[in-house]
Amino acid sequence: MGSLKTTSLFPQAIHFSIREHENGSIKSQSLSAVEAAKSLSDDNSVSMLLAGSGPSFNEAVKHAASSHPSISQVLVADSDKFAYPIAEPWAKLVHMIQQREKYSHIISASGSFGKNVLPRAAALLDVSPITDVIEISGFSQFVRPIYAGNALCTVRYTGANPCMLTVRATSFPMPKSSAESRSNGASISQVDLSALDEDSIGKSRYVKHTSQDAERPDLGSARIVVTGGRGLKSAENFKMIEKLAEKLGAAVGATRAVVDAGFVPNDLQVGQTGKIVAPELYMAFGVSGAIQHLAGMRDSKVIVAVNKDADAPIFQVADYGLVGDLFEVIPELLEKFPEKK
Repeated sequence: MGSLKTTSLFPQAIHFSIREHENGSIKSQSLSAVEAAKSLSDDNSVSMLLAGSGPSFNEAVKHAASSHPSISQVLVADSDKFAYPIAEPWAKLVHMIQQREKYSHIISASGSFGKNVLPRAAALLDVSPITDVIEISGFSQFVRPIYAGNALCTVRYTGANPCMLTVRATSFPMPKSSAESRSNGASISQVDLSALDEDSIGKSRYVKHTSQDAERPDLGSARIVVTGGRGLKSAENFKMIEKLAEKLGAAVGATRAVVDAGFVPNDLQVGQTGKIVAPELYMAFGVSGAIQHLAGMRDSKVIVAVNKDADAPIFQVADYGLVGDLFEVIPELLEKFPEKK
């Protein structure tokens, strides 16, 4: 979570990044949200809000203080209520801080948790959020995709404060210069949580967390993504995609059809209703190229497609295409590529 403070020329603003810490470090999506916050004004400084508990949370706080040169303050909400990514208490926390500080903007990375929390916080604050922002043109003017990314819409916010945004992390990459010029250390302030009662927890309860056992790159921030589509036909065949990704040091993606068929868990879905990715290399095997899938990967730097159907829509956006049987192509690639060290 985070917050952005502006100069006296503008009202204060809060930059709010969802789930930005994990295993004691700040997630890259959150730093991209800080970059988005900087676009509101050249001299913005950012106050990042972290919520959670435990040893890894304390490490994340230390990391946040020096993770980006624009961060001037780290707000810390240390409580077991925020140990898990449950939307209700997080939304109440944002509402409470906004009531105290009167910020002008609340910004979150457009991940699944951000999309879960921000609308709840917006409802509590009685404002309308603007989602999936890919460009910030001014203090109250933003660009977002519509019609599954086939058109862009410019939106001007004219409502009451705060202006609440979710931004696509892939549209606001952290420049190398910013990554190298870390701050000397932002101030750390504890958030007074005395106003939050037990009702803040809401009706949702944390049950369990499951994740992939393989140590692969995160799908949302990986340099290379290897995606399998309906053409793989079974979960057993999909393992070829996983083996190829392992050799390339890549993340694994899947189409909605593959997820719906139960071949892989839904956290691997790429597309309008899944994750939005923009890797340096996107490899699609047996992917037809439905509009909702293209919406999630069309910003990739280089797109390579393999499909036996020469008329598949995926070839219209691919930089390199091969019309062939993936059951012949993938084994040959596995044979040719060396093992990743």
